Amino acid sequence: MREHPHYQDIVLIGGGHSHAILLQLWASNPLPGVRLTLVSPQVQSAYAGMLPGMIAGHYGFSDIHIDLPRLCRAAGARFIQACAHQIDPNERTVSLLGRPDLEFDLLSLDIGATPCRNIPGSELAIPVKPIGHFHRYWEQLKQQIHTEHQPLRLGVVGGGLGGCELAMAISSALEEPVYSGRVEIHLLHAGNKLPEGYPLLTRRLIARELNRLNIHPHRNWRVAEITHSGVHSDDGEFLPMDKVLLCTEAGAPPWLSQSGLALDAQGFVLVDEYLRAERHPYIFAAGDVASPAKPPTLHTAEEKSANTALHQGPTLYHNLRATLLEQPLKPYRPRRHLLQLVTCGNHRAIACRGGFSVANSALWHWKDQRERNFMQRFSALPVGAQQTPPSLLRQLLRPQPRGLQQRNNISVAGLQGGGTGARISNDILERTLARLPSQPTAAAGHTEQSATPQLPPGQWLVQRSQQMRAPVSDPWLFGRLAALHTLTDVLAAQAQPVAAQALVTLPTAAPELAVRDLQQILDGAVRELNQHHCTLSGGHTFEGSELQLGLTVSGAAERQQLLGKSGMRAGDCLILSKPIGTGVLFAAERHGKARSRWLQQALEMMLQSNATAAEIFAAHRASAITGISGYGLLGHLLEMLQWRSDRINPQRVEPASGQHQADLGASLFADALPLLPGATYCAERGLLSSLHQHNTRTYAALQNPTAWRADPLLPLLVDPQICGGLLASVPADIAERCVAALHAAGCRHASVIGFVDELPEDREQLPYTPQPVHLTQSGDWRKMANRYSEMIS
Repeated sequence: MREHPHYQDIVLIGGGHSHAILLQLWASNPLPGVRLTLVSPQVQSAYAGMLPGMIAGHYGFSDIHIDLPRLCRAAGARFIQACAHQIDPNERTVSLLGRPDLEFDLLSLDIGATPCRNIPGSELAIPVKPIGHFHRYWEQLKQQIHTEHQPLRLGVVGGGLGGCELAMAISSALEEPVYSGRVEIHLLHAGNKLPEGYPLLTRRLIARELNRLNIHPHRNWRVAEITHSGVHSDDGEFLPMDKVLLCTEAGAPPWLSQSGLALDAQGFVLVDEYLRAERHPYIFAAGDVASPAKPPTLHTAEEKSANTALHQGPTLYHNLRATLLEQPLKPYRPRRHLLQLVTCGNHRAIACRGGFSVANSALWHWKDQRERNFMQRFSALPVGAQQTPPSLLRQLLRPQPRGLQQRNNISVAGLQGGGTGARISNDILERTLARLPSQPTAAAGHTEQSATPQLPPGQWLVQRSQQMRAPVSDPWLFGRLAALHTLTDVLAAQAQPVAAQALVTLPTAAPELAVRDLQQILDGAVRELNQHHCTLSGGHTFEGSELQLGLTVSGAAERQQLLGKSGMRAGDCLILSKPIGTGVLFAAERHGKARSRWLQQALEMMLQSNATAAEIFAAHRASAITGISGYGLLGHLLEMLQWRSDRINPQRVEPASGQHQADLGASLFADALPLLPGATYCAERGLLSSLHQHNTRTYAALQNPTAWRADPLLPLLVDPQICGGLLASVPADIAERCVAALHAAGCRHASVIGFVDELPEDREQLPYTPQPVHLTQSGDWRKMANRYSEMIS
């Protein structure tokens, strides 16, 4: 829940060092009324100063990376994982691949540089960036070197400081193969000075370290072509190479040339002393992508180092705030003669400042502690921004000269009406729906709230409704998730979705920002609905404290095609199509405890439609099927067994009166349950969903809950799911074929998780109702099926 409404949008493109520093500062001193959004194609941002240490084996991958979603959560900012590919400075929009444009009031670019591929044959080499790809390649290569024991000639193209550090780190990691001569490392540099732009003493110390580490430098060796067998120079020389790594100078992202921004000769964004883009004072740039329009008179190598982006962060933070508050801006002053620490192999470092340089092991340990402390600044941030005096809000309420409402001639009434509802503007809905082809199932006048889907003759209507709070800060992604979540039950029933109605709750904000959110949410929802041949036929908006989306989806099917939750048969196998654990993962995310890669893997699974799985279950004669959502796996299993979970108490679980399924129970196999990465970690630490306590009532349905009391699997059984999978009962004789079909269709985690059996025949004489679910560590469903077949025969 937000304390203040939003009135301004600052969009940050790229997760570079400057933006990381800006977000860290914003977390401790946010500006109320301002919405900060970070757009990055990666969820982690590598700290360049620790990269050689990671290659040498001193740090793990996560040690040198800043978790961007967590940093955004601490700063109260939105995180959007997307790739920007164009900017329209006049319309103030950013084009993102595969999704609608993002609009801004202020924009900042920190997108780094792109590896140059201007050497013929460079596609045969491995660039150091992006670091994630290089790290995977390096780990595979290192494993290959240590296991195959074959001679290897490794070339590093690029003799700048980064290339020198890379070569020394590789030698340190491959110490025995390098010193034995089995692995040769060659450093190829086009210039005469290695590295260029550094004092003589520094170059001598680096040369000494290269010699100590058995690295072969090649000066004045300009690469003309890279082939499968080696590297050719521009003067006709040839060096045989087995592997080539690229650490050459990077260039500007190509799309900037079409952005309309003022660029330098190399294609980088020209900025003034305040880091503002030339001719566009509402656009800022920092880091590698920024080029000073008036370079300093003394432009030293230190000013071009990775430290530049770090030092620009505080200036960028101040100037973005000052622009909104109409306060004086501060110029960025490059620091002169910075102390630089060069990472060498074997826990050694070189310190250089001005013309002075020294190398020893103590410097490396000092550098190591210094950089670990720097990274700790990001991981130790508390979740939730500190409050800032709301009196600053008045400075943000001035009308914008180029607001979205004025540009597009649309409006949203009542969004600032102190809790009053607001109808979705026909203009807005029409603009969103216009992106889709016309649907034959859409009713005439489809923007009406009460639009009714037109069903083919003889078909039955299936309707399902779901209301969701936003589990992610990206409104477009939220729209997609909400649509997929609601579609699940309609698809499970074997109905064809035809129409949907939306109920959107928008947090109080300026009309321009509310419209932006509404367009993003509806665009995301419509994308998924359209994929299932379903039309968004109307809706309504409300004002609330947090973003929510409710959808009612109507589907159609012939009566004989419908498949429900009831109908289980003894002897069936229980098959789950997706792993569970989204509830605990997003609970951990709200507390700043979830790792970004866990959430990334969870979202990948959540965005997988259940349509194909539903078809496969039907084709394999499923007797009952349901989607796993708010009640968790155990709660939805009890629905299928027709046990009354609404009146459960610790002593008794009542079967639904008059239902045949009251005769059935189920065994669940703990070791077969598919879990999302990180789910067990979160459950062990008590990071549970707000619905968890309500769902624990179903523990009483377990025959042996005491034996599992300390096991993290127990809370995961009742973990509420967002976009969860399907649970179906399938005849045991075709269960393996069903699972194989699911795997082939992309449901790679689908598995048999249990077996349906009959409860004891003498249960009427028992003084209690037997619990229907038995949880066991492992179970052989094939043996259970054979035993059941023998029993009934």
